[in-house]
Amino acid sequence: MEFYNPVRILAGHDGLEKLALYLEETSREKKILLLTRGMDFSQSPAGQALRKALAGRDVREEELTLSNPDVADMAAMLERVGGEPYGLILAVGGGSVMDTAKTLALAIPAGIRGTEGLRAFIAAEAYEAVQPIPWIGVPTTSGTGSEVTPWATVWDRERECKMSCSYSHNFAALAVVDPVCTATCPAALTISSALDALCHSTESFWARRSNEVSQTFALLSIGLIRRHLEDLAAHPDDAALRLLIGKASLYAGLAFSNTKTTVCHSVSYPMTEKFGVPHGTAAALTLGDFMDFNKAAIPRYAELLEAYQCASAAEVKDWVFHMLSLGGFALRLRDYGIGSGDIPYIVGHAFTKGRADNNPVAVQPEDVQAVLERIF
Repeated sequence: MEFYNPVRILAGHDGLEKLALYLEETSREKKILLLTRGMDFSQSPAGQALRKALAGRDVREEELTLSNPDVADMAAMLERVGGEPYGLILAVGGGSVMDTAKTLALAIPAGIRGTEGLRAFIAAEAYEAVQPIPWIGVPTTSGTGSEVTPWATVWDRERECKMSCSYSHNFAALAVVDPVCTATCPAALTISSALDALCHSTESFWARRSNEVSQTFALLSIGLIRRHLEDLAAHPDDAALRLLIGKASLYAGLAFSNTKTTVCHSVSYPMTEKFGVPHGTAAALTLGDFMDFNKAAIPRYAELLEAYQCASAAEVKDWVFHMLSLGGFALRLRDYGIGSGDIPYIVGHAFTKGRADNNPVAVQPEDVQAVLERIF
């Protein structure tokens, strides 16, 4: 058994206060590139606490308002911020902000410019020769777990594919989970993000690369989400519940930081890239059906069901769909503008290397099609 994750973690109601102390100890003279989600963040309690932590420091701030930025967006960002001697990147946001931070941490020191240059840099895995800029992750959603994983998703809409910067030396120096950072997260995003974490932990549990440590984190994550997500949906201002779901996302990130995800995520990518289905929702829509598909090959399957407080994969699917409904999400592909003629496209783009082939049962195109037809 082997498990590795070097990220220092600060989790609690005083996370941002401890971040200020960390910066004072480690980054007093460093130029900081601050990436935030924009919108109302700067006026939020978390934004104000962050300003206090960064007072008197050399900071360049960039706001990211795009969801799932692609390679052209990343290249445009490089044109704006590249060439500066940053000693630290501070990413405060959801998965898109974290992915951007990780990509910039590799591309800025490599001097990458232009969309084609960035494409080639990622495709050739040339980032493995780079000493990354240290970065810190402060999530404002509870779902991606990106603050404790070393890879970044980079979409390429022109070529209709998903790329990834996956480099074991690009873990964050620090992850800060503080419920004040998710306090203004809307109900729908709170639910879809948590269901993304649920898929991370569940897929990690049954992944070919799973081990006892990753499965322990996965079960902790699933149990927290199952017990507390519906309560949080009813009481979105409850900081204690926000912290519990934040920890669930963190544990899921720790789990799949060593295992990666499997078929649910692989199938979700074209649903998000081509048809705009929110990422966590897209992965959750197929979770129950693929759990049933995999069940004979899942070690400790009874423990997995117990964490869900369910007796079968069908019951898991029912609960996940109940939560999607609470978030206002449709449960059928057709309601996202996906036609029956689009299913072959999704099937054809559903086999991402390192994800679909990480599933415990070998998945064939007809298996994916059957699951998609079930939720059409």
